[in-house]
Amino acid sequence: MKILAFGEILWDIFGDKKEIGGAPFNFAAHAAKLGTDVSMVSALGSDELGKNALTFVRKYGIRNDYIAFTDKPTGFCRVTLCGEKPRYELVTGVAYDYIPCPAVCGPYDAFYFGTLAQRNSASRATLETLLKSVNAAEVFFDINIRQNFYSKEIVENSLKHTTILKISREEMQVFAELGIADASSPEALCVSLAKKYPIQIIIVTLDRDGALLYTKEGFLYSRKPESRVVSTVGAGDSMVSGMVWGLSQGLSPRDMAQLGVACGSAATMNQGTELFLRDDVDRLLEWIKSYGERFQLRDL
Repeated sequence: MKILAFGEILWDIFGDKKEIGGAPFNFAAHAAKLGTDVSMVSALGSDELGKNALTFVRKYGIRNDYIAFTDKPTGFCRVTLCGEKPRYELVTGVAYDYIPCPAVCGPYDAFYFGTLAQRNSASRATLETLLKSVNAAEVFFDINIRQNFYSKEIVENSLKHTTILKISREEMQVFAELGIADASSPEALCVSLAKKYPIQIIIVTLDRDGALLYTKEGFLYSRKPESRVVSTVGAGDSMVSGMVWGLSQGLSPRDMAQLGVACGSAATMNQGTELFLRDDVDRLLEWIKSYGERFQLRDL
């Protein structure tokens, strides 16, 4: 499977500790660990943080052909953990706000993007060009709401290109606030969005309750994850990378969702983006089989 991911690479600052992060980077890193061929379109500063970030990009097996170095500082985010829930304080005017448009060579099985890197017109223009020019079988939109860095225009324009959508339970209300869709329940939101946009699959992450997977055939509800939670930072990105990888391997929707929950559970056992090893993929697949049918399928 070949994936192109667009967006931020940044440093999550936990007190005096720094962890490499950013939803697109987390997604790309987890997908690469699952054996996927992943390239990123992003920008880093020509500073120490940028050089260190590139080291991690290479370490996790992400292709860096489309990662530019700019005269802006490398992005960072102060993360405060309120219990298990992270609170983010993002800095503006950083490198990922000015991502230049590369000459991308496709085709790709999937193109991934979110909202945060669209907060500045420069990176937003790059994304718009890529959405029109990149040959991708699936377009995956991880809405990934952060602070006030989104708008109705950004969300609606993104949804018009989307075939696979990921939403967290916390982000559901944004659709109602913007007047885009019915968010009275996860199910109502999925049906409402699928009627308006070309979306084929919707993933709603539900924290300790696992995840909901919507397709045209109905709803799938995962079993609850079983892990000792240290931090949920990056867990949703890990979950989705597992689901997308499962989709590429031809897994059934049940097994695809179960693999995603297993990947997300593995991520919650660490702070930051500590990644499970590639060798664990076989263990995760065996984990799925050992639990058998643990989903409830409810037809529309």
